[in-house]
Amino acid sequence: MPLDRSAAARRPMPGVVAPPEPLGLWQAWRAARRNVLEIIPQGAYERPALTGGSGKGWIMLADPAALERVLKTREAAYPKSAVTRRIMRPRRGENLVTATGETWRWQRRAMSAPFAPGALDASRPAMAAAGRAVADRMGRGAPGVVDVYPQMTAATADVIADIALSGREALDRKALTDTIDAFVERVARISLLDLLGAPGWVPRPGELLDGARARMDRKADAIIAARRAAGPSDPPDFLDLLIGARDPQTGRGLSEVDLRNNLLGFLFAGHETTALTATWALYLLAAHPDLQDRAAMAADAAPEDRLDPWLRQVLEETLRLFPPAGFLARTALEADELAGIEVRPGMAVILPIYAMHRSARLWPEPERFDPERFAPEAKAARHRYAWLPFGAGPRVCIGAAMALEEAGILLAAVLRRFRLSVPDGFTPEPRMWFTLRPGSGMPLRLDPR
Repeated sequence: MPLDRSAAARRPMPGVVAPPEPLGLWQAWRAARRNVLEIIPQGAYERPALTGGSGKGWIMLADPAALERVLKTREAAYPKSAVTRRIMRPRRGENLVTATGETWRWQRRAMSAPFAPGALDASRPAMAAAGRAVADRMGRGAPGVVDVYPQMTAATADVIADIALSGREALDRKALTDTIDAFVERVARISLLDLLGAPGWVPRPGELLDGARARMDRKADAIIAARRAAGPSDPPDFLDLLIGARDPQTGRGLSEVDLRNNLLGFLFAGHETTALTATWALYLLAAHPDLQDRAAMAADAAPEDRLDPWLRQVLEETLRLFPPAGFLARTALEADELAGIEVRPGMAVILPIYAMHRSARLWPEPERFDPERFAPEAKAARHRYAWLPFGAGPRVCIGAAMALEEAGILLAAVLRRFRLSVPDGFTPEPRMWFTLRPGSGMPLRLDPR
């Protein structure tokens, strides 16, 4: 089917309309309930920093040097905000995302083995198999329009089940996806109580209805108990590595609660963010036929279980435009100075990653999709903290390399089979509550190559 390449060139980049000025408390709450990105004011796209709010106030940073100070140089002085911890905490105990101080340090050391390069290599067959399977499923709707977002979530659920459990213990893929959807809908939305500063132990309305996580806790406990009884897989999978994980300094292992929380954290985070990256990449290539041609050639030339370097650039540019975690928040524990602005203890430090990634100060023609921004020489010339889809510093996402590899392998599997185009009249809506999702799904036209 011939593609209208001129129409693709005219298609505007999906985005949100930024308020011209920072919103007040009530306006911010209403906007955040719709889409967290709507509370980022225009100034965050244009300036290194801006401040506002009453009481201790807030500072919003879109300056790479200041972000390096927050996330790396003085990371301990800027812990995750109470709202972030409230949203991401397990029902009991901590996990690698929410733990702080020495609890976080020893867990991070203990969990280095499950995310080492050897573990990634062992995961490649599962990623390739999931790529073949998702291309087969999508082929049942081709030629025609297929919503690729649920297809990508199903594919990443397949990978997670194989990597984490070797397929030995039953993992209900639909239950996993439904639990994530329920979490995003009920728990991960900002509550008015959050903005009013209510303590985290005060239940939010959505949490009172959150029975899905309790069911997943019970399921994870049963999976771990069954694995302990049956013994490890050969080769060991992610769950085996978690059970055997030890802090190399102290020899300490993960408790049963630690095991459950980090297994579920891996299932949730690895499933959701990787699916979103692949979904947005498929859209961007569908909207840019010339770049899709190059991406398809790269996919054809690459082994099915390896990420081609140019497809990596496609994914990195996708993550610039649509970072799954597009809005982060920290709290200042001490007096400091960031981007020339005085920071007071207790001040909210907001990191609008989505806005910084689309700032003309840092990215020429920021609304243009251009994978060449991530060619090696271009990356070397840019401040490391101008691109933060996985965070940075000591608490950078431990699964970043695995997520990129998986998203690229799935993307290539689809490109080998299909030519993609955007249906007439469709523009996806970037909507963020917990992660940056396409608010109305991602229907794309697929035609066999």
